[in-house]
Amino acid sequence: MSTEKLAELMALSEVTVQFALEHLARLELITRVAGCDGWTAIEPEVGLAALLARQQAELARHQQQVEDSRLTVARLLASCGQRSAQDAAGVEWVIGGSAVRARTARLAADCREEYLSFRLAGQPSTRALDSARTIDEDILARGVPSRSIVLDSVRNDKPTMAYLRWEIGAGADVRTLPTLPARVRIFDRRHAVVSVSNLTGMAGALTVGCDAVVDSFVTLFSKLWAEAEPLGDCRPRRGDNLSSQEVHILKLWAQGHTDASAARRMEVSLRTVRRLSDRLAERLGTRSRFQLGAVAIAKRLIDPAEL
Repeated sequence: MSTEKLAELMALSEVTVQFALEHLARLELITRVAGCDGWTAIEPEVGLAALLARQQAELARHQQQVEDSRLTVARLLASCGQRSAQDAAGVEWVIGGSAVRARTARLAADCREEYLSFRLAGQPSTRALDSARTIDEDILARGVPSRSIVLDSVRNDKPTMAYLRWEIGAGADVRTLPTLPARVRIFDRRHAVVSVSNLTGMAGALTVGCDAVVDSFVTLFSKLWAEAEPLGDCRPRRGDNLSSQEVHILKLWAQGHTDASAARRMEVSLRTVRRLSDRLAERLGTRSRFQLGAVAIAKRLIDPAEL
């Protein structure tokens, strides 16, 4: 069928239809009819299977990039760890919640210029919140600029939201993203505390004074800060009326994630993931997770270059 005929049937401009057809052709879901100005659909089983294979290959490429980045960080940490104990730009493993809080408090007390943090979700203990408040009160009372990025899912936790509202009221800036790479605190762009846990579940942290590693965390923070949205009671929506959380989950579907892996990435429950998916499927008229991602790309709700 020709572009002109399709535009007439769909009551759309030829430019809009042509753009959509070219996009479908790039996805190899349609092809031109030989000898005429028309298009024909490729067999769904063939076209969608090929599209899925390309998406899976792209996902594998991104996963390899993540692994390469992790290896680079590991090498940086290893190089720092080889420095002498007298070298101020070193690495220190701190084991146990009390020891981590004490080490963090000492770094916070010396912080004079800037405090940055990534904060993951979860149900923080009363002790952890009290410790965090003590550190934040001290930093903010001394007028040190404070910026934090937290997960969108903190809106589901009343104690954490109450704490963050207090923090904003005290002068801190807080923004949200659907996912975050790690729990990290950065003091004066000179020291970073990276929360970790071992296989037994014991709390711990890696304190880093190695310039190359700390600079990497600062660069990552700056990039994510530019993408994050100010924290509010409601998730902000874009011009297409999608929240950042909805956009992110569409990207995960386009990358081939399962409900379980999406829930882990976003630190939300399976029920939340399924509720989001059902709502988006109804809105976009799709029946599967993969279709959601494919339709979102076709409708330009997500950018393939960001997958």
